[in-house]
Amino acid sequence: MRPYFFFVISFLLFKFSNIYCLPEGILPDSVYNKNIKTVTLFKTGWAFSYPILELAENNTLELDFDFLGTETKNFNYSIVLCDADWTPSHLSYSEYLDGFYQNTIFSYQSSTNTEVQYFHYQVKFPEENVSFKLAGNYAIVVYEDSNEDHPLFIKRFVIVRNILNIKGSVHRPDLPVYQDAFQQVDFEVQHSGINIDNPGQTIHAVILKNNLWNHALIDLEPQFIQDDILIYNNQKTNLFTGGNEFRSFDTKNLKYQQANFGPMEQVSDGLQVTLKAEESKEHLPYMSSEDLDGKFLVQNQQGVDSSIDAEYVWMKFNLSSFEELAQGDVYVMGGFSNYNLNDECKMIYNSEVQSYEARVLVKQGYYDYQYVFRNKNGVLDDSLLEGSYYETENNYVIYIYYRPFGQRYDELIGVKILNSVKYL
Repeated sequence: MRPYFFFVISFLLFKFSNIYCLPEGILPDSVYNKNIKTVTLFKTGWAFSYPILELAENNTLELDFDFLGTETKNFNYSIVLCDADWTPSHLSYSEYLDGFYQNTIFSYQSSTNTEVQYFHYQVKFPEENVSFKLAGNYAIVVYEDSNEDHPLFIKRFVIVRNILNIKGSVHRPDLPVYQDAFQQVDFEVQHSGINIDNPGQTIHAVILKNNLWNHALIDLEPQFIQDDILIYNNQKTNLFTGGNEFRSFDTKNLKYQQANFGPMEQVSDGLQVTLKAEESKEHLPYMSSEDLDGKFLVQNQQGVDSSIDAEYVWMKFNLSSFEELAQGDVYVMGGFSNYNLNDECKMIYNSEVQSYEARVLVKQGYYDYQYVFRNKNGVLDDSLLEGSYYETENNYVIYIYYRPFGQRYDELIGVKILNSVKYL
């Protein structure tokens, strides 16, 4: 009886508790291993979509990434439910997932005919071994073997149970002081037929510019509550810097030199493409241009399957500056860096040529990027070197979370995407 009793207790502990060691604190969109490259997460079949899935939707999210090197690795992943602030929920995994907490990534391929060798990994979920019970914020944590407490990278996504009607607009700010450089997002939440007690305390509204959490307004409160409508139209808090359209480069076909390319040369560690020196846009007038809002598209026009035959190329960035900017650092940033300010993307000032320089390894394709400044206090400024204009095209994503009294997690009950150009 004792062995059987021990087995039952062990099984129950496994089923009803999180037995793995989770990263502590806020789970960010971050890559922690220099050999992990080109991480993307999107709705399957739509590479430029945001990682948003409806609960019980007959669709999947697709995670892709490369591991540089000549040997395969055993990669596993866990899916973690998070609260609205992206800290891990206190719920056990069996309360929010059907299936296994830890799963192996079985799909991978070796690169073909590339100078830089790598393995391309892919996983789609929900899958046979894992599906979702609850709507909310989620993070997929990828690690080698069973070392979950040492993640290789973390990607955020959301599962939504859309039960609200959200209407909104993006427009030039109402207050004159903000009208040249900012954009205002007004919206209302209609919850007809849905009883929401004390919405000022139980509803948590968030707005993201281009779905980036480093461009988020959080803890927004309704200005007015009218029966079953919550109105968010604060002229002072619902504001974002408009920013500017992203810069771009195109390496889809390495046989042709693009207009913004300088030298293309073979160096000791691969092919290097040097971009022509660029200027700050801070004092330039706004110019409309098509961009991907910071995203990128992997593509090798001379290949068959870009996921495994696209080459990795060193891109050398050059931002002209008469002097080194005091009290902070300059970075080149975009989707290729997960919008993070990592060491590889930090620019070094070269006084001999009066320019900031950085050298970043990226996979062949089409890329958006921008130059940003971070001061000594860690505050990010993406307008100092790029300018900020109310005319800039941006997407704004509104997230509505609900946590009634007694509930132990933040349920995502509404998502709405707005575009600034449609309304300006």
